Amino acid sequence: MKLNKITAITLAAFLGAAALNAKVVDSTVATVNGKPILNSEYEKVSQATLENYKNREPAVLANKDNVTAIKEEVLNQMIIEQLLLQAAKEQNIKVKDSEVNESIVEIKKRFQKDASGKDLTEKEAQKAFNDELKKEGLTYKQFENRIKDQLAVKKMIDSVAREKAKAPTKEQTQQLYDDIRVLMKGEQAAIKKLSRERLELAAPLAAKLTQITAEQIKLSPVFVKVDKNATQANWKLKEKEAKDIKKKIASGKITFTEAIEKFSDDKTPLAAGGEMILIRGLMPKDFDDKVFNVKVGEISDPIKTEDGYYVIRVNEKKAQKDFTYKEIEPELARFLAAAEMQKANIEFLNSLKDKAEIKVMVKFEYSQPAPEAKTEAKPAAKK
Repeated sequence: MKLNKITAITLAAFLGAAALNAKVVDSTVATVNGKPILNSEYEKVSQATLENYKNREPAVLANKDNVTAIKEEVLNQMIIEQLLLQAAKEQNIKVKDSEVNESIVEIKKRFQKDASGKDLTEKEAQKAFNDELKKEGLTYKQFENRIKDQLAVKKMIDSVAREKAKAPTKEQTQQLYDDIRVLMKGEQAAIKKLSRERLELAAPLAAKLTQITAEQIKLSPVFVKVDKNATQANWKLKEKEAKDIKKKIASGKITFTEAIEKFSDDKTPLAAGGEMILIRGLMPKDFDDKVFNVKVGEISDPIKTEDGYYVIRVNEKKAQKDFTYKEIEPELARFLAAAEMQKANIEFLNSLKDKAEIKVMVKFEYSQPAPEAKTEAKPAAKK
């Protein structure tokens, strides 16, 4: 969603607090222990979320059930936010004015550049900040109160995690390391023996470490696209075009960056100065084999793919690396600690839900059975 800069600062966008600004005639979409979530606030957040999908993943919105699921998840999150806010107030969590001010200073830094990345003057940045407040229908005091509420919730959650989460043991970090090794080596027999919990814990770290330690090259690419319905003759013409581009670069008539700007059908590398990093294993093996066999400083002949031809120059190579348990033990411990904290927070939230009276006044209609919730902390409506 193109989240506005005010909403983006919030830990969980506790919009229940903004209900103070709503009209008396506003309808209610849900109540949490008697506290209403107003339709105006719900519509504001759901429309912003849908706008985000429209900008980033428009195909998702083609399915009406997806739209329904997104809107339902928005309401679920608003209910969760209200539960947490109420709990923080019940616990009388204190937030210092200095802490609020520090957060606001950080938020205002996001207004120091315009949409194009150009630096703004202090006066221009302040105007942009004020305009965003106005757009959100917030006074500065309401904004301050929202930040204070969010900091109180964060303090409460951090306190719960510290109290209930246990520090990982050496045996746990060693087991995680062993599971990661099994996944990285692709030992199917051993993988099948892993419990679902151990598999889900190790998989993201295994993927990350595979990427970090894999052989990689830094290259400059020119891509000549070939239409998917192209004839053999068209392919030949495009291959000749790629060869001509190579000749121009090799003869010094044009730099690689200029070739990308002028001839490439993929301008993405220009954002990084005309270079990109390729990690072995992310592309098809036959492509990897050809690309990784190009020597540093060499310009390749056209490399054929299903979409067209690449002409590349390899600028740098990094060999595959290995790692030991000792080298990554601190990272494993941090990862396990974070997982424990998340587990403690989910249990805490579930306990709040069990004690709460939650009523939902809207019904979400699906043409097919509703998709499973994305979060374990999805509150159920209580009649």
